[in-house]
This record gives sequence, C-alpha cells and structure tokens, in this order.
Amino acid sequence: MDFDPIVFDRRRFPGKKCTGIISRRTFLTLGVSREFIDREFKTIEIRYDRKYTIYISTDVIRLNREKLEIWLDSEVKTKRPRDAIINGNTVISGNEKYEGIVVDSSGWKGNAKWIKAIEYLTEPVNEENIIVYIDSKNVGGFSWIVPLPYGTLVGAISYNDPKVFLPNINKRVFDTHGGAIPRVLPISSIKTLKFGDSTGLIKTFTGGGMFGIASLLYPLVNGIRNGKFSEYYSMYKILAKEVRKQYYITRLLESTWRFLPILFKLYNDKTLNISEEFDLHSLLVSRFPH
Repeated sequence: MDFDPIVFDRRRFPGKKCTGIISRRTFLTLGVSREFIDREFKTIEIRYDRKYTIYISTDVIRLNREKLEIWLDSEVKTKRPRDAIINGNTVISGNEKYEGIVVDSSGWKGNAKWIKAIEYLTEPVNEENIIVYIDSKNVGGFSWIVPLPYGTLVGAISYNDPKVFLPNINKRVFDTHGGAIPRVLPISSIKTLKFGDSTGLIKTFTGGGMFGIASLLYPLVNGIRNGKFSEYYSMYKILAKEVRKQYYITRLLESTWRFLPILFKLYNDKTLNISEEFDLHSLLVSRFPH
C-alpha cells in the first residue's frame, strides 16, 4: 500500500537542534544517508569533579538532527504552523478535517520529572573525544563538550540552572539552544499509534530520544503499509521495559549521588568497553561492582 503522509507542525520552520550523540547501531537502524553524520567517536571521557576520569571505549556518531529534519521536511507534505486535534482516526486542523491512519507525534504530555538543558555552539576546540563532566553538586545531571569539524557543542543538564555547570572553554559562542527534557516512566503498553517523545521512550539519564525513534520506525512504517501493527506494539513493549529500568536506575543514582567518588576512584584511568550499553543503559549496571 502506498501512502502520502501529512505532517502537522506547530513550528514555523523545521530543524530541531540537539546534541545528537547516538550509537552506530541506532544510526544504521534509521537507514539515512551518511551525509547526516558530523563526526564519529570511539572514546568518551567521563570526568568526576575534575579529579577522576573513566574512559568509555564505544562507537558513536554525532547525528546532525537539524539537517536531517530539514531534509525530511522536503520529502513530505507539511502544514505549518498548525495545531491539530486528534480524535481516533480523524485529525482536525483549523477548518480542515482529515481521515486516515493517525500517528501522534506531539510530544510527551504525561507525568515526568523535568530537567533543564542548555547548549552552546562555539568555535572549534582541539579535542578528539567527547568529554562528559559529572559534578558532585549537579545531582542527576551532567555537562559535556562535543568537538565537531565546524565548532564545539558545550552543554549541560540540571534540575536547577544548567548554566552554572557549563564547561568553560573560552571560545566565541555562535548559537544557543535548550529547553526542558522529560524523565518519563512510560506505560507498559499502548493502544494507539505514537512516535517520538509522545511514546515516553526517552533514555532517562541522557534524554536521548533517537534510540526509540529508530527502533519503532520500520515496525510503524510496515504496519501502515500492511495494516498490521503487532510488530510495532511488540517493539514498544520491549523498549518501554528498558526505559522503565533506566528510570528506576536513574532515581537510585540520584539518591546515592554522594557515593559516586568511590566508584570513580575505583575505576580511575580505566577503560570500559561499551557498545550495546550505549542504548541499553540498564546493562551498564553489570559493568560495575554491586
């Protein structure tokens, strides 16, 4: 079955800016061109209070999400800026009414713990690795430096003011963006079609949503084509189980934040080999002593 999707977008222009660090597996699952990769990384340095460092050997890429969304916008019929009301298989937007398969991609609307984020794009720095900073005063949050060919992403997330925890690299700032990220306990199963943040499938600690988007993409597309959504709903249950684990682990991490120096001192200057765990954060628990 061929289909011609219509996107209703309340934003005036396409292109969401975000850090966009995803695993290579997630990128391959998305099935998009390599032209949307800004840089590839094999090492992440995690620094605690600038005293201890743990090295993560991994395989991640920086996806230029803004560029990808602008391209996607050119490939589909988009009505903007538009609000839309969903009622079953009907969408009402302004004075227009549309019937068909409806996928809710309007963002998370349920309960959540919200964490604030800010990110700068600055002049380039001479770094090869992603650097993540864990601060004893930033409970449940972190900050980062992501070096890119054309600049540097410098950002932080915090329950309080994230600007306080931004790394200082003394570089000229070209752009600033940010917002609030929901830390969600998704429900175990759903009965309607959802996509993106509306599913609640957001990696709890990092706020990454591309993992859930990539994993649901083809089950959703296949379901629209053949009218059978069992694969989509099954995949949602698998992903929801993982994110629920991440949610409870993050809550535990926040309550034991003061004990992090013990962990970092134990693993200081050591390298952990992580690949699958970049998406499945609950597996990280097995890497550390209980």
